[in-house]
Amino acid sequence: MLTPARRNRAVRTVAPAAPVVAEDVSYDIDLLQRVGRRDVAAFQEFYRKFNGLLYSTIHRVLNDHQDTEDIMQEVLMQIWQKAHLYEPGKGKPLTWVTTLARNRAIDRIRAKQRRSKLNDDFEQEHKTVQPEFDEDTSDLVTSHENDRMVQSAVMELTPEQREAIQLAYFSGLTQSEIAEKLNEPLGTVKARIRRGVQRLESSVRRRM
Repeated sequence: MLTPARRNRAVRTVAPAAPVVAEDVSYDIDLLQRVGRRDVAAFQEFYRKFNGLLYSTIHRVLNDHQDTEDIMQEVLMQIWQKAHLYEPGKGKPLTWVTTLARNRAIDRIRAKQRRSKLNDDFEQEHKTVQPEFDEDTSDLVTSHENDRMVQSAVMELTPEQREAIQLAYFSGLTQSEIAEKLNEPLGTVKARIRRGVQRLESSVRRRM
């Protein structure tokens, strides 16, 4: 049997445009059956007879020299491994081997298409749009950062101070409305808000 390296060299020297194979069906059947029995000499003879046709069949599908060489080697290996499965009653040897070659080439195209689709899906899924910052956008980002900083500082207040601050500055209630809502004296609410604001200012300054 030809070694992969020797087969590679042989394939590279073959560039048939439209090879003509002298078909002798009975002889070809016998040849393929001998290959099925692991007859190395028969496989070498088979290779000499059919390699040009196989290359041409594959190249017509793939239209790429390197891919054709790759698939050529796969087909030759497949023939060596599966020749014993050939059934003369289902078709000529020439038809059997060219069908193997064409199907293998089509499989390569489909595999490439699947990989391409997976790559496209991956890129689309992970695609990020880089925003162009103008002055207004920059101000907005700064505002959001300040909001997050204030919110974080609010969480450091006592529960009573936090509740009063949230009602005054985030819910928009007046101090009288807050006192009524909390059922607390107005003076108590004012003191909570004043101390809360002082603590917020101190906390925010530490974060800046």
